[in-house]
Amino acid sequence: MAPLTDANIPEFMEALAVLYSSYPDLNDGGFSGYGSWMVQSYAPVVGSSTTGYNHALAIMGNTTTEAQTIFAPVAAKLAPYNGTSLSITTTYYSFPTYASYYSTLSGGQGPVGSEAALGSRLLDRASLTGSGLKTMLNITAGNPGEFTVNNVCVVGGGQVFKDATDPNSGVNPGWRTSYVHNIVARGWAPGTSASEKAAIHADITNIKTQAMKDIAPTTGCYMNEADRFDADYLKDYYGANVPKLQSVKAKYDPLMVFYCPTCIGSDQWGEDSTGRLCHT
Repeated sequence: MAPLTDANIPEFMEALAVLYSSYPDLNDGGFSGYGSWMVQSYAPVVGSSTTGYNHALAIMGNTTTEAQTIFAPVAAKLAPYNGTSLSITTTYYSFPTYASYYSTLSGGQGPVGSEAALGSRLLDRASLTGSGLKTMLNITAGNPGEFTVNNVCVVGGGQVFKDATDPNSGVNPGWRTSYVHNIVARGWAPGTSASEKAAIHADITNIKTQAMKDIAPTTGCYMNEADRFDADYLKDYYGANVPKLQSVKAKYDPLMVFYCPTCIGSDQWGEDSTGRLCHT
């Protein structure tokens, strides 16, 4: 999906909100998958457009006709935009195995070691269908020249909602009610100054990730793709599991040998001016 011209970016953002608000029903129908979108990127996103949205949505064990039926209400909502302000293309593929699907649509290997600041949030049905959604999307889209990237993970076709009370799982409970794992990121060119990098990190933490927190204050985030400068990392990374995880930490690592800046127990440590760890 892409705007016909930059003048149609407002319509692009409207259609994007339609998609986001449809994710819960698509997920309940069995869809999952990875997507991304950018507004005025430094390079083409869809065709020759530097603004666009791509998403590979997959559903397992269904026919193409069944998949089209589940997606039909979303297609109907998007239809008025197609050809008037946006170019929207939907293509259906069928694969005999997961391996063939993966190698065809998801098997690309990206570069390793790129520098970026990112934040993420788990979004539940209330946040995806509430009045604050459009505001959040316009904030995470970024300003011209920021080259912000948003990644959308429609979570597991409802599978993470199962076994929600498993006492042996340390997974953030926010996964059990969330339909989307949303990531926002900004990178920088080689040679960027430390002050510029710090400003980008501050923007991701205080503006863009905060916009997602504002509409989903109780869910949390996925720690592997989260903002490492999140001041509320204990609550956002681990949720209601914090007391249990703290007891595990105390039992198996009482001397606190194992440390990372956002791990359980790390709130008891701080860095001095030389970078050495000190017990607080």
